[in-house]
Amino acid sequence: MARKPKNTVEYFPFICEDGNKMFYIEETYGNDGFATFVKLLRELAKKEYHYLDLSHKTTLMYLAAKCKVSKEVLEAIINDLVDLGKFNSILWNENKIIWCQDFIDSIQDAYIKRNNKCMTLDGLFTLLDSLGVRKLSKSTLKGTGNTQTILKYTKEKENKVNDIEERKLKFADTLKPFLSVYGKDMIFDFYCYWTEPNKSNTKFKQELQKTWDTKRRLQTWCDNDSKFGNKSKGKEPRHEYTYNFDAGGTEKNKFTESEHLAYLAKYKNAKLVYKSKSEVESD
Repeated sequence: MARKPKNTVEYFPFICEDGNKMFYIEETYGNDGFATFVKLLRELAKKEYHYLDLSHKTTLMYLAAKCKVSKEVLEAIINDLVDLGKFNSILWNENKIIWCQDFIDSIQDAYIKRNNKCMTLDGLFTLLDSLGVRKLSKSTLKGTGNTQTILKYTKEKENKVNDIEERKLKFADTLKPFLSVYGKDMIFDFYCYWTEPNKSNTKFKQELQKTWDTKRRLQTWCDNDSKFGNKSKGKEPRHEYTYNFDAGGTEKNKFTESEHLAYLAKYKNAKLVYKSKSEVESD
């Protein structure tokens, strides 16, 4: 399996000059406000595609602990940063997702020598739609700097064949039926790999293939991920799964979550009866 493009950064520029926004945050929350903002930027740098999804309570709890503030204070700081135009208001108010366009603009140099490009706001909306997090409406959000405007899709734009973002969205739609089979994480990796654009940003990798069968490609991706993914990445733990079958019998296996989903898809009469909570080393 090809090496996954890198979509994180190890560092980012930080302007030493205090602006009005940071003055307000520090004046209101003291050092906690300033330190929390810097730590949020660090998390954006380390996070794949540079956005933070805080829609889950546990994620918010973890981030608050990392910033050494209460959940209430963390949410208050984020809400103020949204009101000040530092974070995207639509993504936060509707989905509890942090997106900072100023941060994205500041790290563009890190992507110059890479084959892949930095995530854009339009690209993020397409990605979130493919993951079922939110649905794209007939308008798309576009933000630069501290301004945000809603640009309505016109009929001319809808009919443009060379609109790469629109074609990515159509490709994402073809993956939705497989979410229940392979899970969001694997579909997410698959989508990001095959939508990597060419240098002219006119076509993405999937469009350059001479032949294409989504179902077969996903099965091959899953098989390769099972063989090589854990040894190369070392991120996804294996657990011990116990299955019962309608025809009788019990079977135990050491699987990752994606392997487990693929197994259930392959053996439709298999029923999970136990999953170990502790991580199991692969053989």
